[in-house]
Amino acid sequence: MVVLRRETLIKALENVYGTKGLTRGDVLDLCDFLLDFFGYEDYVLDNVLSPPERDAFYDLEENGILKTQAEEVTLSKGKVWRVNQWVFRRNKIIQFASLSVHEDGLEKKYEDIFKELENQEIL
Repeated sequence: MVVLRRETLIKALENVYGTKGLTRGDVLDLCDFLLDFFGYEDYVLDNVLSPPERDAFYDLEENGILKTQAEEVTLSKGKVWRVNQWVFRRNKIIQFASLSVHEDGLEKKYEDIFKELENQEIL
């Protein structure tokens, strides 16, 4: 099993969310938020999450950081119990962490937008 270090998770979150405008402080908070749930485990049970926490996990799933999996367990009386879990996508996180993202990329996008607007004389 690949060990997921905090620094690796921070770098991956910076490369994914930093390009979307999330500050370094917010990325650190998001990393700590995740590690508070996962700790040294690979999974988190879905039923321990509050609705806002679950929303954050869905966003992380959309961005490739987490995935869901379900397991069905048959209880002694024959009833099937479904256990939903959130799992780190370790290989994807390591891949995101190894990407080199230019920090000035976001600024360049905004500069291009403003230049385009100036050319159209909207500003």
